[in-house]
Amino acid sequence: MVVVYLLICLIPVALILLVLVTIGSAVMKVVRTGKRMYANIRPDINDLKEKAARAQQKSLEFSERGKKLSETFAEIGGRWAFVSQSFEETTKSPIVKLAGMAGKHTG
Repeated sequence: MVVVYLLICLIPVALILLVLVTIGSAVMKVVRTGKRMYANIRPDINDLKEKAARAQQKSLEFSERGKKLSETFAEIGGRWAFVSQSFEETTKSPIVKLAGMAGKHTG
């Protein structure tokens, strides 16, 4: 009779423990699978990080080149202004006027 009472009390406890062990086993399988998947994906993630860093470096270099190009155009504009001002001063020079009058008299 004692055995019957023990079985009646212990069978639900054993079933609950069996369910907990089954859940734990499933969790461990999921964890192992996740670790394997992460190990397989890690090189791709690292490659993506390297590509992103390279793209960022190239965009910084591109912006630096654009800045240098704009500085070059500003310098060219300044030099052109100097050339045009020098040309105006040269045409207003008395020597040029004198040479123009001499050319008219000889012609």
